[in-house]
Amino acid sequence: MIRLDHIGFVTKDIESLAGVFKALGISDITEPIENPSQKVAASFANVGDKEDVYVEILEPTRDDSPISKFLEKQGGGLHHLCFEVDNIEKTSEDLVAKGFKMIVPPEDCGAYDKNLKRDCSGITKIAFFIAADRFLVELIEKGR
Repeated sequence: MIRLDHIGFVTKDIESLAGVFKALGISDITEPIENPSQKVAASFANVGDKEDVYVEILEPTRDDSPISKFLEKQGGGLHHLCFEVDNIEKTSEDLVAKGFKMIVPPEDCGAYDKNLKRDCSGITKIAFFIAADRFLVELIEKGR
């Protein structure tokens, strides 16, 4: 199974962009939670209708955050698409075999579970890849 989980959007100010979503009538927005390994804070705005689909609003927490250069060069905006998978290790191997460049191997991401108040026995894992034309893809295997 693979399905869209969220769309990552980088900004210098989470609260300001969250205000835009609220003005559009989207009120299901989480409080910012820091992910120390990625050096970002993130909020999630649920923009799905019948299924949960999120816009992840990202703000760097340090100058050496992986999104700091993107913010500096692009001024923010669309950053990545994230797809939920059942087996992140296998899907990662498949993508590398298909020519995707792995830039962050699968790693634990408890911040996702904490941010969305998910109660699960296993920790969520994420990985990042670059595809053609600098297209950034994130995989997520949710803790069950």
